[in-house]
Amino acid sequence: MQTLRRIVVGIDFSECAERALDTAITLAQAARARVTIAHVCEPDDELEDPRLEHALRRLVASHQHHDLEVTGVLRSGKPWDKLNNVAIQVGAGLIVVGRGRRELGSVADRLVRIASRPVLVVGSDWTG
Repeated sequence: MQTLRRIVVGIDFSECAERALDTAITLAQAARARVTIAHVCEPDDELEDPRLEHALRRLVASHQHHDLEVTGVLRSGKPWDKLNNVAIQVGAGLIVVGRGRRELGSVADRLVRIASRPVLVVGSDWTG
């Protein structure tokens, strides 16, 4: 079995995404893996929004503890596609995302179908 060295977490700043991030952090601490937090804007959204960059930087900084390496990336495009691309680029062994409230056509559902890496989907009612 391959050692888990890097985890990519898709984040949209929702409560469910925060739960997915908490799960990824817990897994990373246990495996001594690095975490990449990825936020993907829709193509017509403003990727250069300084508030978004600031929010991502704050989120990354808030999880820099216990010798855990956490980085953040912003991308623009289809979230499921870009999360998979980030995972490939950083050599992630796992992608973690929240399920959200929508079932059909959600980012998590699409990501599970196309991902080149295992995907862990954290439900919105998970309490860890």
